Amino acid sequence: MSADPLIPICSGRAAGAADAAPLPQGVRGVLFDMCNVLYDDTVWRRWVLQLLTHMGLHTNYRCFFRVWDREYLDDVHRGARDFCDAFGSFLRSSGLSRGQIDEVQAACQGRRRHLEANARPLPGVKTTLGRLHAAGFVLGVISNSLYPASVLTERLGRFAAGKLFSTVVSSIDLKRTMPDAVCYHAALKAMNLSAGQVAFVGHDPAELAGAAAVGMATIAFNYDPDARADVYLARFDELPEMIPAARPVAAAG
Repeated sequence: MSADPLIPICSGRAAGAADAAPLPQGVRGVLFDMCNVLYDDTVWRRWVLQLLTHMGLHTNYRCFFRVWDREYLDDVHRGARDFCDAFGSFLRSSGLSRGQIDEVQAACQGRRRHLEANARPLPGVKTTLGRLHAAGFVLGVISNSLYPASVLTERLGRFAAGKLFSTVVSSIDLKRTMPDAVCYHAALKAMNLSAGQVAFVGHDPAELAGAAAVGMATIAFNYDPDARADVYLARFDELPEMIPAARPVAAAG
């Protein structure tokens, strides 16, 4: 897979992350969003945008995919719509012809599968997760995804991090997507922790707000400019310094 860097989407507030005060005592678990937090989920999207640019579509990454995320992808992640059907409708709304849509769909399917199968963790993720696990934190993953938790768990295993997580929750299994409170509560129940004992690490403003609404501390990484959180990270490996060391906690099961 290409080693292209992650598209910079964090605001200037990240520059102050090193000066941010750690979270208060009491955090015993860390719940991570998966896409663009643990690994780069933008590679396929940038490839698609490059292909569409060659076909004459003039747009920019943020505006183009914001419409996809908010108006089409949510249905896919809830299991209410097939990915290819939703993406075809999105391309049609962008002004592409039937022939162009068929061409893009044919090219994209294999490329997406290849990139997903070869995804690798972002810099600092493996060592940081290992440090948190060794310090006694219960670790969980939650993702708005078209894949069930079993597939996400297998991918985490390829990151050499699968055994570090007590919990993996996918929207497709719940038929709900973040920021619906049902998603966060399902993860908390599986982690055997209360909301006040868990910090959520995410990048999406709505998902961070949803975590805060159920009572979790929030940590923003690789975040959108309008994200609001208790702590902002410029680098993933800053995370352990932002959370006071945990006492050992028994994970669910």
